Amino acid sequence: MAIKNRGFAASTPPRDLVATAETRARLLFNKSFNALSHVSVETLSLHVLAAGERAVSLAQQVAADDGPEFAVSVVGLDDENLSRIGDLNPDVIIVDSEVQEPGLAFCRSLKQHPRTVLVPVVVLGRSSRGRAAALAAGADDFVSGDVSRELLRARIETLVRASAARRDLAASQLDEEIRRREDLRRMFRRYLSPRLADRILGDSELRSTLLAGYDLRAHAVVLFADLRGFTSIAERLSPDSVVTLLNEYFTLLTDITFRHDGTIFHMAGDCLMVGFGVPVVQPDAPERAVRTAREMLDRFNALSHTWKEQYDIDAGLGIGINEGDVIAGNVGSDAYMNYTIIGDTVNVASRLCQRARAGEMLFSRFFKRSLDDRGVEVGALELPPMTLRGRKNPIDIYCVPLDKRVETGSEFEGPASL
Repeated sequence: MAIKNRGFAASTPPRDLVATAETRARLLFNKSFNALSHVSVETLSLHVLAAGERAVSLAQQVAADDGPEFAVSVVGLDDENLSRIGDLNPDVIIVDSEVQEPGLAFCRSLKQHPRTVLVPVVVLGRSSRGRAAALAAGADDFVSGDVSRELLRARIETLVRASAARRDLAASQLDEEIRRREDLRRMFRRYLSPRLADRILGDSELRSTLLAGYDLRAHAVVLFADLRGFTSIAERLSPDSVVTLLNEYFTLLTDITFRHDGTIFHMAGDCLMVGFGVPVVQPDAPERAVRTAREMLDRFNALSHTWKEQYDIDAGLGIGINEGDVIAGNVGSDAYMNYTIIGDTVNVASRLCQRARAGEMLFSRFFKRSLDDRGVEVGALELPPMTLRGRKNPIDIYCVPLDKRVETGSEFEGPASL
């Protein structure tokens, strides 16, 4: 009879954290349109930077007209100190390209420098034949012939409005990306160590795979940890006290898991499921799992003594470990979905955890062989082959007790077989 995975899962990323590209594009378009329509130059003092003799003359004429106040600064077409030009904070730059070079070269330089790339540039030419070259150089507008002051003023004011809208939009996009990454970082750190979370955020392909919910086949080590004596604790103590103990218990195990870069896939009741090598490949996953299990057993032993002194209760920790292929992906319905790992590897690890007594670490021969291949000695004791519920054939198992192995049999301390 096939064994079904019992819902050992980590919550899938909330869908509202990652908007669709279509939705984001619509929102950004609306922001851009609103920004453009609300920018007014009627009360602004505009700073015009002019480069070239004709550009300086026209800018000064525009500044003399009625309307918004224009302040004019003059630079040479051969001015290579673009950072200094950026420090002047111009609203628009007018470049004379009566002789295409150096005017167009100057325009290209402005559009390639980070301090001036967003500043609109108007290129002045004698004829319309220079329009294509000016636009290719990065110009935002091209004016040819004997342009009137009124037309140039109107073009400048329009460009300033558009530039302000672009800057607002760029700032909005940056803020949105920062918020999105922080939301993702907080979400990932709920069940990943900070190091793994940052690694996933820095890997666009892996991040996209996880967020899109694609199935991921991986070779992983699966660890289950389960509290022994929980039924008696829940019976003897008040619900408030039980919640306090569970929070201490899960805080301890979570800290240890994250210290060894494990991934928490499920936490419910008194059971914790941890994966190594999934969703991020870890060549040393077996060693990480053993170190995690040993630290969990050692430190929980100390915590259980504290509970004994404070509440007069007996508690222990049993751990089961298995290694093999798993499938990681979203499982559920449209209304509720979990990111989980499934497969026979997971089921066997769960059954081993159920059979582990307080203070024991049980694992399969496959996992033991993996440790031996890496030269990792854990002092494991081979136990008689055991038939796990739901499996036809017995499997070879090994035990690493905290101090000494507790004899395993039908009267084991742990949840009943399923």
